[in-house]
Amino acid sequence: MSSSRRDFFKKLLGTGVVVAGIPPACAPNIDPAPVLDVPMPGDDGIVALVVPRYPDLSREGGAVTLRFPKDSGQENLLVMHPTANTYAVLSATCTHVGCPMGFDGQEAVCPCHLSKFNIETGAVTQEPATVPLKKYVATYNAGTQVLSVNIKAGDDAFPAVKEGKVTLTFAQFPDLQNAGGMVSGTPTGYGKRIFVFKLEDGTYSAVDSVCTHQGCEVGFEASINELLCPCHASTFSKTGKVDPGGAATIDLKTFPVTADASGVVVAIT
Repeated sequence: MSSSRRDFFKKLLGTGVVVAGIPPACAPNIDPAPVLDVPMPGDDGIVALVVPRYPDLSREGGAVTLRFPKDSGQENLLVMHPTANTYAVLSATCTHVGCPMGFDGQEAVCPCHLSKFNIETGAVTQEPATVPLKKYVATYNAGTQVLSVNIKAGDDAFPAVKEGKVTLTFAQFPDLQNAGGMVSGTPTGYGKRIFVFKLEDGTYSAVDSVCTHQGCEVGFEASINELLCPCHASTFSKTGKVDPGGAATIDLKTFPVTADASGVVVAIT
C-alpha cells in the first residue's frame, strides 16, 4: 500500500471510521473517495453542493465522501459522478466490515475486500458483502450546477414528520391495534426507517433502524421475534435493548410514543 493511501486510512481511523480487516495488499486502483466535511442541513434535509467547487466530484468518474459532524448521527455519504449530468449517492460505509467506500467510475467499490455495489440501487454486485448500501435521493440542476442531496427523504406511503411527530392512525395501520403488531417505514423529514410495535402488554415502542455497531439497517426477524442486523448479526429487542454477546453493545435509539383511540403518535427526537 502506498504511503499516501496508508496516511488516508490512518486519518479515517483517527476520526472514528472503522477500517477493519484490510489485507496486506490493498486493491491497487481503488482508494476511498476523498472526504469533504459538510455541516448538517436545515429542516429540509437538503445538502447543496456547487459541483465546480469540488474537482474530485466535478470530473466524470469522480466521487467524494460527505462527512457530517461527529455528533450528528448522520452516516457518511458517497457521492459519485458517473457520466455527464448524472450523479448517484449511497452510504459511504461498506456493509461487510465497515471500510470507507470508493468509486471506480462504474460501481461503488470497497478497497478492503473488493465488494462492489450498483450505484443506482445500492445492491451488492460482488461479494464478500451481502447487504446493500443505502441509497439517497439526489437531483442535479444543470443550469446552476448544483447537486442537491436529500438526507431526510422518506417513503411516499408512510406518514411524514409534522411538527416533530409522526402520526400513525389505526385506520391506515390497523395492525397497531393488535398485541404483537408492527409497522415500519421511513418518514420524510427524518430519512431513516423506524419500527413501531404494539407490545404484548398493550404498550407501544418505537425504535430507530440504525444498528449501533457500524450503522447498518436492522430488520424485524419474525422467527426470533427481534430486530436483527444483517451485517454482523447483532440482535435487539422490540424496545431497542441490545442482546449481549453480539457485535453491537449499545441499545438502538428509541422515540417517545403516545396512543389514543385513533392511533399512535411517535415523537421524532
